[in-house]
Amino acid sequence: MTAKLFFFSLGLLSTLSFSPLTLRANPADTSLANVTRRGSLRVAIDAEIGAPYVFWNPETKRYDGFEWELARELATRLKVEARPTPIPWASQPNSLRSRQVDIILNLREEGSLDANFSSSQPYYRTSQRLLVRRGESPINTLRDLIGKRVGVIETSGGAAVLETFNKNRGNAIRLFASRDLDRMLAQLRNRQLDALMLDEPIATWYARDRTFAITGQPLLPIALVVVVNQEDATLLKAVNQAILDMRREGRLEQILKRWNLWQNQTRLKAHPN
Repeated sequence: MTAKLFFFSLGLLSTLSFSPLTLRANPADTSLANVTRRGSLRVAIDAEIGAPYVFWNPETKRYDGFEWELARELATRLKVEARPTPIPWASQPNSLRSRQVDIILNLREEGSLDANFSSSQPYYRTSQRLLVRRGESPINTLRDLIGKRVGVIETSGGAAVLETFNKNRGNAIRLFASRDLDRMLAQLRNRQLDALMLDEPIATWYARDRTFAITGQPLLPIALVVVVNQEDATLLKAVNQAILDMRREGRLEQILKRWNLWQNQTRLKAHPN
């Protein structure tokens, strides 16, 4: 599976303007009623984001991934069905504005400038992690990467972390940026790269291959949220309540555990920085 990953694109996020947990009274708001009447929650989907977020499962012939499972659970709690709406990641904000979809997932909680969009309660807290070859010379910190060849996804959070580190240390790390994760994994396996800096869910997914291992502490923790149009206060309220109920009832924990991501949440609490 080719994974061309665009999540946490700094350029895209600068165009996404939303207010965390903004609820403005609007007597004309029929967003939740529209979803209920339609019988479906339209969810923007880009399978190119890849596992374990959302991807096309060739075995089941269905979408899969922890975010798609979360979207289905949200829809169930709103008493409707989740309708996947395939839209390229970069086009999803405009699709939300034009009301082709009701919600977008996989957006970070902070970094907004104005109030075109509103964000939900966080459903997951991600971070950046180092993926290395198992059993070789220890790499545990950014300092351990000095002089090493490290792959990053272009414009990702991992790229931002290492580019900032390099600015302060004269490009001490040999960075290789690409949108082709499969190629970089092959380069890591073949010793053409010494490490990859990846989103923690992605690193966890590929660490199932015993060739690789995750090392070091989580970096750049970011809360992920559901995003709706700012005017859709009733829908946002229902989404927030569903996330809170999922957390309280242990359903969110069940979903994350199924994708081996729950331990990451407890680790981030222990290492908040």
